[in-house]
Order: sequence, then C-alpha cells, then structure tokens
Amino acid sequence: MIAFGAIVGLLLLCCVLVWFLGIPRFRDGVADTISEELSTQVAGQLDTTAGDLDPGTYTLSVEDLRDQFEANVDESTASDFGIAVDPSGIDIGFTSGTQEFGYSGTPVARDGRLAIDDMTVNTEFLGWIMPADRVAGIIEDGINDYFAARGLAIDSIQLGNDEITFTTVPATGN
Repeated sequence: MIAFGAIVGLLLLCCVLVWFLGIPRFRDGVADTISEELSTQVAGQLDTTAGDLDPGTYTLSVEDLRDQFEANVDESTASDFGIAVDPSGIDIGFTSGTQEFGYSGTPVARDGRLAIDDMTVNTEFLGWIMPADRVAGIIEDGINDYFAARGLAIDSIQLGNDEITFTTVPATGN
C-alpha cells in the first residue's frame, strides 16, 4: 500500500512539473524561435538602408518567408512551416515534435499597428498547448516591432496572392 501511494505521488509530481514547467517552456521556446525568425526575415525583405525607412508601401513575400523559416529555424523546436495568404486572411501551420499546429486569422491595421483578428487554431487540444491568441501576438509583435524601430506606423494592410502589403506613415512623435 505504501509503494502504491509513493507511485501515485510520483506520478502526481510529474504531472505538476509538466503542467507548470514543461508546457510554459515549450510555449516560450516556440514563441521565441518564431518571433526572432519573423523579425529577421521581415528585415531581410524590407530593409533597404539602416535606420528609419521612408513612409510608403512595403510588400512581404510569403513564399520567401516560408522558405527562410524552413532554412533557418531549429527543427528541434518547430519545422514544416506553411504560410499562405489570400484576400480573406492568413493560414499558418508548423510541426513541433509530432504535433501539427494550424492557425487562421485576418491581419488588419489598427491604431498604427498590425492586429490579427479572429485567430483560430485547428484543434482545441493544440490550442490549449499553443493558444491562437499567443500565435497572433507572436506575429503582431515581430512585425510591429520592426516598423516601430524604423519610425513607422502601419496605415493599411492589403492581402494578396501570397503577399502582404503594408502602407506606412510616420509614427506619432517622429
């Protein structure tokens, strides 16, 4: 009976550790990897000079983003990136371990920043592991930080055939 209690106690301890340490570390690892790579790839496509960019129109090629993610992201964290954009929104998918994650949402310009409305995840269980709002935040932060660091605010966003076009204006206070 004592051995049974000890085994149950150890199992409970393992569950608690996974719940409070494993899942948050997984979320943070995937979030950091994707956010870093997104910022790097956005800069690689849009930077023409160091420092501030002129207000205007900037277009991201989703195909180039997808290819660069595949080439540069550590596959132990995330792999098999899929990004598709059409006028109705954006679809993002990736694999982490043996789990496939799929998300959909609608990028919009709001208050000078990118916002992703109605972000959903393809399965509820996976949404519990990596919530849709967390993925939306990763994308929003990566792109918003890029434009803000260059003194620009997003005025409008147009979604095309695997392209995202940002029309920018000077950020308030610049």
